[in-house]
Amino acid sequence: MTSGFGNVRVPEELKFPHACCVGIASQTHLSVLNPTDRWLQVSIGVLSVSVNGEKVDLSAYRCLVFKNKVIIRPHATEEIKVLFIPSDPGIFRCTFSVASWPFSADPETIVQSEALASRVILTAIAETPVIEVETEKKDFLDFGDLTYGGWKALPLKLINKTRATVPIRLIINANAIAWRCFTFSKEPVHASMNAAPYADVIAQLAAPSVINHMMPASYDGQDPEFLVIWVLFHSPKKQITSSEILDSAEEFLARVDIEVDSPNPTPVIKSISLRARTGIARIHAPKDLQTIHLFASVASSTKQHLPLKNAGNINVYLDIKIPDQGSHFSVDPETLFLKPGEEHEIIVSFTPKDPKACEERILRIFVQPFGPQYEVVLKGEVVSSGSKPVTLGPCCSDIPSILSNKQFLAWGGVPLGRTQLQKLALRNDSTSTTQHLRLLIRGQDQDCFQLQHTFGSEERLTSNCEIRIHPKEDINISILFAPTRLSCMLAKLEIKQLGIRLQPGIKFTIPLSGYGGTSNLILEDVKKLSDSYMVTVNDLIPGKERRIVFSVRNTGSRAAFVKAIGFKDSQKKVLLDPKVLRIFPDKFVLKEKTQEDVTIIYNPSDRESNYKTTTELSTVYFFSGDEISRQQCRRALLDKPGIIKQILPEHSVLQNIDFAEAFQDELLVTEVYDLPQRPNDVQLFYGNMRKIILSVIGEFRDSISNREFLQPSSKARLVSKSESDSSGKHGGNVSLDVLPVKGPQGSPLLSQAVRPPQDKSSSEEMWTVQPEQLILLAPSPCDLAKTGRFHILNNSIRLLKFELYWPAHCLTVTPQHGFIAPESKLQILVSPNSSLSTKQSMFPWSGLIYIHCDNGQKKIVKVQIQEDLTQEELLTRLASRPFGILSPVTEPSVSHLVKPMTKPPSTKIEIRNKTVSFPTTEPGETSENYLELENHGNTDVKWHLSSLAPAYVKGVDESGDVFRATYTAFRCSPISGILESHRIQKVSITFLPRDKGDYAQFWDVECHPLKEPHMKHTLRFQLSGQSVKAENEPENPCISTNTLIKIDNLVKPQRQAASEASALVPGQLDLTHRGVYAPEDVYQFLPTRVGESRMLKVNLRNNSFITHSLKFLSPREPFYVKHSKYSLRAQHYINMPVQFRPKSVGRFEALLVIQTDEGKSVAIRLIGEALEKN
Repeated sequence: MTSGFGNVRVPEELKFPHACCVGIASQTHLSVLNPTDRWLQVSIGVLSVSVNGEKVDLSAYRCLVFKNKVIIRPHATEEIKVLFIPSDPGIFRCTFSVASWPFSADPETIVQSEALASRVILTAIAETPVIEVETEKKDFLDFGDLTYGGWKALPLKLINKTRATVPIRLIINANAIAWRCFTFSKEPVHASMNAAPYADVIAQLAAPSVINHMMPASYDGQDPEFLVIWVLFHSPKKQITSSEILDSAEEFLARVDIEVDSPNPTPVIKSISLRARTGIARIHAPKDLQTIHLFASVASSTKQHLPLKNAGNINVYLDIKIPDQGSHFSVDPETLFLKPGEEHEIIVSFTPKDPKACEERILRIFVQPFGPQYEVVLKGEVVSSGSKPVTLGPCCSDIPSILSNKQFLAWGGVPLGRTQLQKLALRNDSTSTTQHLRLLIRGQDQDCFQLQHTFGSEERLTSNCEIRIHPKEDINISILFAPTRLSCMLAKLEIKQLGIRLQPGIKFTIPLSGYGGTSNLILEDVKKLSDSYMVTVNDLIPGKERRIVFSVRNTGSRAAFVKAIGFKDSQKKVLLDPKVLRIFPDKFVLKEKTQEDVTIIYNPSDRESNYKTTTELSTVYFFSGDEISRQQCRRALLDKPGIIKQILPEHSVLQNIDFAEAFQDELLVTEVYDLPQRPNDVQLFYGNMRKIILSVIGEFRDSISNREFLQPSSKARLVSKSESDSSGKHGGNVSLDVLPVKGPQGSPLLSQAVRPPQDKSSSEEMWTVQPEQLILLAPSPCDLAKTGRFHILNNSIRLLKFELYWPAHCLTVTPQHGFIAPESKLQILVSPNSSLSTKQSMFPWSGLIYIHCDNGQKKIVKVQIQEDLTQEELLTRLASRPFGILSPVTEPSVSHLVKPMTKPPSTKIEIRNKTVSFPTTEPGETSENYLELENHGNTDVKWHLSSLAPAYVKGVDESGDVFRATYTAFRCSPISGILESHRIQKVSITFLPRDKGDYAQFWDVECHPLKEPHMKHTLRFQLSGQSVKAENEPENPCISTNTLIKIDNLVKPQRQAASEASALVPGQLDLTHRGVYAPEDVYQFLPTRVGESRMLKVNLRNNSFITHSLKFLSPREPFYVKHSKYSLRAQHYINMPVQFRPKSVGRFEALLVIQTDEGKSVAIRLIGEALEKN
């Protein structure tokens, strides 16, 4: 077709070679021919578009992309690309107008050409992609159970039922752990790879988590095109010792999403679920059958049943074979499937065909497909027909006797996952014969008892062993009890004399018994000390009762009995008069995972009101243990009622306590205890009994006004006027609450919520909030926000409805509303919004969360968001500015920080000299040294130096106090850089002391691969130097407060109450609890009279995987520690005793500093109060 002016030629109709896919661009070409001798300008436009015969609006339905203007030279053809991008299925018809005119034509000619334009009709068919997926199970790939380090591949068959070419994209969606375990491969996994290690398989296969493919169109009358994609699951590697108690198998869940490979968002065509379980394959067989000795005559057969038990936590398929051909041994069955805990017997047969056959083979038990493999030794001997190996009866007169010091071993209760060792002694009573004995544990629960014996330099745990005892020799046998379930366990230790095969000897047994699981009691709503509890009763009035309500919770796995006794002092000598102290209930049974509210009613006498200071009113002892043990003791006392006086010391207070009487709720316990009665049941009961000490401290009304010490353990909070007045004047940047709040706002609500009536005790409040203050760390761009939490406690016996209001632009709170069950508590999670990571200038931020509960009652929780500062920044800010209203931080806010996972170092940077020392330097002078960093890896590493905290200074004066320098005592240059592979970097360090003393500072080297800034890890080194004044320079006894700050001064502003634990103490600057740390950084001794002494145990924990050396710096008097050094093993803790021995009346504080070999210091604040002598 040609136009009248430009003579351009175009086809009348244009079609696509096949159907088009919805959402995907399809391309065709419009051929435009210029047959003239002139240059022509061509204009192309769309006149109309119809879908399935109905016209559509051109402006609303844009599905065509093409070049609308083109210039064509003489006698040439221009191929114009036309892209068709359908958004809906159907038949599309589009009419193009093609006009042409000479390049130099006038406007009138152009108008006439457009009026006489040629028309081209484009026809296209669009189809929605239809991809069918074939799997073994419908829309599901189950990889089954695999061992750690194993792998498996399953096929995924994709069939394109669309008449259009469809580009598809397969994506694995899972959490961070499972995502690493599932990958794709287009290549099939060959059978030869089944025995190859997983690392070799991955080397041969591309293992992406996203895969793309172009699926060809299907045509009528032909088989549809299909694609097979292999999904690989490779289990993570994990080392578990053979004696470790197994948890349930790990389950990995993921999903394969199949979608159209388009740059625009497209819906998922199909989703396939993935599931795999990973665990330990562990097969147990009796130890005495690990070597099987069979005897048979020719042409006959002897069989031995070998029980195999799946002691792992996953299903296993066993391949059981005797590998060598021509063996006289056979096994049935040769394959076996076992579920966890399932046991099945296989039969080993010995059928000799040769009268001289004497055979030894190996029976291999292989866990498919990757192991492990177990081996059993098979020995077969031929005996003459009609004869069997002879077993002679023992001759009592010729058998030397074996003596034992115990007739039985009874353990009582042992927590699940723990072990307990007992020993017995065996004596060879013979004067001339050496005894060869075999020890074997048998019985229904033999898997829970093991023999511990020394093999070379290591100790081993087995169910059998052999020993030799020389004449008149004693030997100790150690038996380990490791319960794995909540039940009573029975077994027996068989002791058998070994001799020649025809005279096997004799055996006798020692019964073994114990039970798994124990109770464990804690007290709630009272102050927790290092090894006891304390509660304070203020505002005492002689003759007026005061009630203390708290909870006893059983966190163990068995029911516990509880007996509460009140004493006048901590020496357990004088019982308190019931008129003064009453406890309800005082004897009860508490089932596992439950709690019981206990009320102490204290009625002080007139004589006690003479105390004008805090005094210890009484000490309550809670005697507790397992209820199953109490029932055993009760059963034993029926036979021997007077045995308690023979067991307990004459003056023991336990002699006067009847534990066999009826206890409250004892009939609710349904635990089964089928242990046999033993003569030591009563000894076990008293030996396993535990006690919890609760000290009741009180003040009378006249003395409270003179005290600065407020006890936060009581639920009735006391808030000073200065604190409430400053509630509207927060330090730092304070944002207004932007959400609507019901009821009054500002100070009236604050005073109403925080200050309850003075004449009501905490137990009378219908509901409370704990804690009332939270400190959160600001989120960083590369890390998740840290989550804090508080609890709403419902103290009533009815259901309470609550609703929360908070500044939503800064905080995320969940749940926002709901109900609290009677006499229970609900946890509320609070976290800063991730958008705050880009608004560092607004910190610190303070705000309020309003809690509306119980038909209009209101309380608030104060929230502060602080920057995630380094230790150096923290100390600088501590020393330079006061805190806002949130300076006293309750203990729970510290424990709410999330601990990061420990990762292996991402670089091979090494510090050659981890301790850099400087020569003696005069104040005001400088000295230099250098630090060497060496990169042993093959990648370039970016490094950066930062100080962990200001420098410590000791020896400034004769007091021995430790100071912190407020100036830069050590300067490094350069501070950062890039260290190439296998190169060494020297960093120049300058020591600039301004005062005399011994200086020490710890620095971090933060390293990461140059192209992977997210893979950071840190190394630490120490700088130390000594500054001594010149001999002719006079000593200045005054210490400059501008350059040195005493560490005690840094600590004091952080506390308003001695029992509050702030997250800002130097001992807890490492907020993530890596390495050595102290869970509590403040320890307060009970009031102690002058001349007496009290002891507390400071808890230190090593959360790392290496042993750390600790050095203890002695605190000031009257606090004393006996130890100076200690090596703390990995994943262990110590309780270090600290004594408080006051010599004068008053309040004392000191700092106990623990230095670690990794360059970190932990500071523990010690507080004690000394009272006058009686």
